[in-house]
Amino acid sequence: MKLNWGMIGGGEGSQIGPAHRLGAQADGNFNLAAAALDADPVKGRAYAQSLGVAPDRAYGDWREMLAGETAREDRIDLVTVATPNATHYEITKAFLEAGFHVLCEKPMTMTVEQGEDIVRTARAAGKICAVNYCYSAYPMVRQMRAMVESLCIKSVGDHDVDHS
Repeated sequence: MKLNWGMIGGGEGSQIGPAHRLGAQADGNFNLAAAALDADPVKGRAYAQSLGVAPDRAYGDWREMLAGETAREDRIDLVTVATPNATHYEITKAFLEAGFHVLCEKPMTMTVEQGEDIVRTARAAGKICAVNYCYSAYPMVRQMRAMVESLCIKSVGDHDVDHS
């Protein structure tokens, strides 16, 4: 079963948007169903539609998307927040309070107090709020992990263990 996914930010020409969309396509578990991709509502709507988002789910901004998706019976299952850093807290909190799971780009918030508030909000809503640390999928990181594991296994195998 594919999850209906929404994205805020990450519009045309952004650095992070394509990474999220390619990652979601790679595992085949997500359907980009709703989006508010640009600070310019016209550009954001047009780009979302060029990516296959239905016109009624190609939103002009995140507030419009929150209202639109909250009212839908087939609302999104989760939303990615890939906007400028200073906006992450407000958007993440609003979507959690409305009952959506959130994947927030880093940094999740600008202060520890905001971070603690997001944790409380997610717990109260019974929703997941995750921060994206995508480095584990990088080929270099996978190779490094394999090398470290190999050294650890070899190191343990080279030493006799005294169980006395």
